[in-house]
Amino acid sequence: MLADIHGNAEALGKTLVEARKSGVEHLIVLGDIIGYYYAAREVLERLREWSFVAIRGNHERMFADALKSDRSMQTYRERYGSALDLAGTTLEPQDIDWLISLPDRASVQLGGIALELCHGSPRDPDEYVYPDANAATLEACRVAGADFVLMGHTHYPMLVAGGRPLLLNPGSVGQARDRGGLACWCRIDTDTRVVVMERAPYDTRALIDEVRRRDRHLPYLADVLERGNPTAASAD
Repeated sequence: MLADIHGNAEALGKTLVEARKSGVEHLIVLGDIIGYYYAAREVLERLREWSFVAIRGNHERMFADALKSDRSMQTYRERYGSALDLAGTTLEPQDIDWLISLPDRASVQLGGIALELCHGSPRDPDEYVYPDANAATLEACRVAGADFVLMGHTHYPMLVAGGRPLLLNPGSVGQARDRGGLACWCRIDTDTRVVVMERAPYDTRALIDEVRRRDRHLPYLADVLERGNPTAASAD
């Protein structure tokens, strides 16, 4: 299970290598495939080598809005960087249509397990449900009939067991916010229902350099990749 890839092809590539080694057969992608970083086309190409199901996140919704209005595109550019501009010029029209037409939520049966796919939460696609969320917030995320409720958006991994359905956030592949250079994802064994939280190391140096070249006005985009990340030390 993957969430918040954010156009980071290097992080996705390393994640998918580890997924193959672990015997993963099917991917679930919980939105924010694009945004922040720049390799939208390569990310889609890598995903399409797999069997997968996807929903859209807030950055796909922003993309749809930005394509309709230069003013909206400028607003997103100032706040989040130039990734959506680049996606608009490098993706094929059919890829753009596919991205912006993805559902905000989906119910999936996989290996006899009922999965509820959300980007934010079941009640709001933009809700942030962090690992320290209170009991009432967590209870509101439980969906009758589901075995797992799968959520992204926060960029922090979370696993809430002790009841049904289990609440699970794999963290972010492309922009983990607790430590840079480690792509977060998770595996669900559909036979045993065992969940394994994973982190795949990747080299952030080239991406940090690209961020500083393209979006110098947004130092956060590089800083978050450097956070606690030894491979970033030599990036200027």
